[in-house]
Amino acid sequence: MPKTNRIYTKHKAFNTVYGELKENPQVEAADFDTPKKYHHAPDKLSLFTSYVGYIRWSNELYAASTQLMSVLRDIYDRSIKENSAWHSNKKSLNGILRELDDLKRDLEDLYDDIFEFQNCMLATGINEKHAEMEALSDQIRYLVSLENKIVETCNRKLYEISSSRITYANLIVAAAALIAAVLIR
Repeated sequence: MPKTNRIYTKHKAFNTVYGELKENPQVEAADFDTPKKYHHAPDKLSLFTSYVGYIRWSNELYAASTQLMSVLRDIYDRSIKENSAWHSNKKSLNGILRELDDLKRDLEDLYDDIFEFQNCMLATGINEKHAEMEALSDQIRYLVSLENKIVETCNRKLYEISSSRITYANLIVAAAALIAAVLIR
């Protein structure tokens, strides 16, 4: 089923800050023309004429990544709690993987926007810009780590369920063969 309520869409963080800056434009400018060649909408970037807009853009991206992180942590916690016994239903684990798949577009859009922000930020004349960039890089690393943990946990449990079912099926076949061998004798 298609996901209707997306958490993050491409360029959401930038567009939020752009709207705010459009209402209250900055007059001071440093070296803020170079980032335009790295941005999806260079004409909109012309309002970003001080570090304030970039810091707010960074904060929006950080908030969006934190929100996605919370959702992924919840999915991961549920994947940990799922049972991997032979009689378990695989539907719940597959449902968790589907939930993660539903978030893929949000995550990819966020990653793209963070990379775009980092490229633009590097091109500015802003000093001390590495803290914001590193914080967002840390967020990406943690989000990717959570994604991987969810997939690994679900795949491991699905494998355990399949392996134990095959083992029990082999045990039943072996017992039936043993009983048949005894009865035929």
